[in-house]
Amino acid sequence: MTKRGLQAFAGGMILATSVLAGTFYFSPDEKADASKDEAEITENQVKSYLEANKLVSLKRNDYEKLLTSKEEALKQADKAEQEKPAEKETSKKEGNYKLTIQDGMSSADVSNQLEKDGLIPSARDFNDYVIDGGYHTKVRAGDFELKYGMGFKQIVNVLTR
Repeated sequence: MTKRGLQAFAGGMILATSVLAGTFYFSPDEKADASKDEAEITENQVKSYLEANKLVSLKRNDYEKLLTSKEEALKQADKAEQEKPAEKETSKKEGNYKLTIQDGMSSADVSNQLEKDGLIPSARDFNDYVIDGGYHTKVRAGDFELKYGMGFKQIVNVLTR
């Protein structure tokens, strides 16, 4: 930045500060403060707003009861999940899988199919990996042999050959 540019910038800052200070100090007090009469909201206005937007109002105690019951339900679900790890391990598939990609299928379609058939844990993560790596333009149509337990990189290597 040149000396003249720096001077112009400083001058602009001084001018802007002066305008804001003048507005603050010389404006009438009534206009500077928000009108308290206009800010009052009636109970009927609140009810009509809630009804119009399909919202519900709860007392704090009721809300806290809902939160505690939700936490208890989540804890019970976690317990149930922890008690079934043996079932999950036996449900893992092994062996080969034949994937058919047709013309016009997007990488999201392929990701969803792979997740549905249990090859990948998350279609979203796989699709993000494919797009971030720039592989989405290189995936070909056709039949592919995949194995259960393959990682994202291995699957992409098969699909882009």
